[in-house]
Amino acid sequence: MTGQVADEFKVDEHVYSLIGVSGEGLYVPADFGMETYSSCTACWRGYIMQYEVVDGELFLVGMDLNTKKAVPVNGVDPVTAEDSFLAYRYVDLGLKTRFTGMILLGADFIRERYVHMGFQSAESYRKVIEMVVEDGDVLETRDLSSAMEKRRRAGVEGKPSAPSGMEEESLGSWIEKRFSQDY
Repeated sequence: MTGQVADEFKVDEHVYSLIGVSGEGLYVPADFGMETYSSCTACWRGYIMQYEVVDGELFLVGMDLNTKKAVPVNGVDPVTAEDSFLAYRYVDLGLKTRFTGMILLGADFIRERYVHMGFQSAESYRKVIEMVVEDGDVLETRDLSSAMEKRRRAGVEGKPSAPSGMEEESLGSWIEKRFSQDY
């Protein structure tokens, strides 16, 4: 198994990886009638979404995906993604989200903390921010970087780096946690 490629968020000119979500309203290809498939163990979902905060609003600005039938999204036609393991790319979508909830984002990944399974944990990033969003409007952004540093020093992990045992129940629970982005 492989660590998964996370969705990307651009906030104040910095690019972050999506670590966790609590809420509803982030777009997925199915919202546009597209079914995706995997072509790489690093992206079992078959898509990567790109978001950007612009003037305090959260927009879907792009997506890369594998699908058998790519369709126009918000008036934008897909192009062939020549430099990607995914087939199609959408750019400049400019589609405001209706997301309401909290989003946890990380940047400056600590390579030594890489886990070869699912999405990486918040403690694996030096820079961690939490955004509070209501109907696509970013209400607050909190810097949690020092809290993650304290968790690393204390040996606390939001997602365990290894299963507690090899029995089916323990292993299944660990895999489920590693692939979850619930926050």
